[in-house]
Amino acid sequence: MAKNRKIAVLAFLGGVLLPLCVGEKTAVAAELSREYVSAPLMGSGGAGLTDVTGLEALFYNPANLARSQSVIGDIILVSPQIEASTNGLGIYKDVKANKNMLDVVGSVIGHPVKLGVQNTSGASFRRTALGLLQRVDLKVSLKNDSVSGLPVASVSSSVRAGAAYGIARSFASNTVHLGVTGLLIQKAEANLSVSALDAQSKFGNSGGNSILNDAMKRGVGVGAHVGLLFTPDSSSSPEFSVVARNLGLNYGVGGKSASDRPTTELQTIDFGMSLQPGTKNSRARISMDIYDIMNASKENFYKRLHLGTEVTFSNVLGVLGGLNQGYSTYGVFLNARLLRLDAGIFAEEMGKYPGDNKSRSYYGRLSVGWTK
Repeated sequence: MAKNRKIAVLAFLGGVLLPLCVGEKTAVAAELSREYVSAPLMGSGGAGLTDVTGLEALFYNPANLARSQSVIGDIILVSPQIEASTNGLGIYKDVKANKNMLDVVGSVIGHPVKLGVQNTSGASFRRTALGLLQRVDLKVSLKNDSVSGLPVASVSSSVRAGAAYGIARSFASNTVHLGVTGLLIQKAEANLSVSALDAQSKFGNSGGNSILNDAMKRGVGVGAHVGLLFTPDSSSSPEFSVVARNLGLNYGVGGKSASDRPTTELQTIDFGMSLQPGTKNSRARISMDIYDIMNASKENFYKRLHLGTEVTFSNVLGVLGGLNQGYSTYGVFLNARLLRLDAGIFAEEMGKYPGDNKSRSYYGRLSVGWTK
């Protein structure tokens, strides 16, 4: 009986996770859904709307593009990035160590396993930037079925690919900056719920991928981010920014009905402020961002609050820290001009309120090209 139960669990994990990992469309909508996730901002608690540059500015706050005075800024050929929850890595280690599968599954009941994979390329110029993006998100949540007692998996996945172009201008003696990013994104997403009892019948053969493809909703969206940035003349004064995100991004291009297209991206207004004392090359930054200040997401305020710090030495080495939704985050980066490496630890709340269900992840990114 125990052996059969173990086989059922193995079939459940293999049948659900393997097709998702190797299938053509594999991903998940993150708690705070974004087409692009910035590695440096993950290290600084998700805060930094007033200070992002290059491709980060293109996707987070296009008003910052107005601050670039270089004819050619960053040129990114490839920038692979991965984010993996610590419990997902724990599962891998436990399976490799041949631990009891029931114990392995039991250890993640109620704690989602998350994976994010991203690659971007592009370039920034004087007051403009162009970027290409690909992003995959995957989340698997396990809970015990009230009748059978076996695990039931809720699987969410999303895949995004597209392009973005941003332009910005400055006004009022370069103290007010306005920027717009236009987005063209193709998105596919699926949400499935599968129990261990029927995992093998659904996913134990070649029909698994067809089931996933049938569940996928696909669409193309055209939208925009609009950013406003205020930078006082005094370097000791705080800077403020407001960003309207996902304007018009409903994936309805081609006249697809709402029931056949992916989830419309939530339109939000984000607010940020920061203080950045320092010299030309070395500086410190203290930031506070509030995502979705109008609370269109109906989330607890502390889940939308982000606090961050960054200390940069000669624009080569940076140390980051912060609080994301009340949880500590840490990061470092090394900028060698032709290569840039970002790495750190990020945490977010998967429950309704801070403290309900923390998910901690490792992240890493390698950018190849020319970075300033």
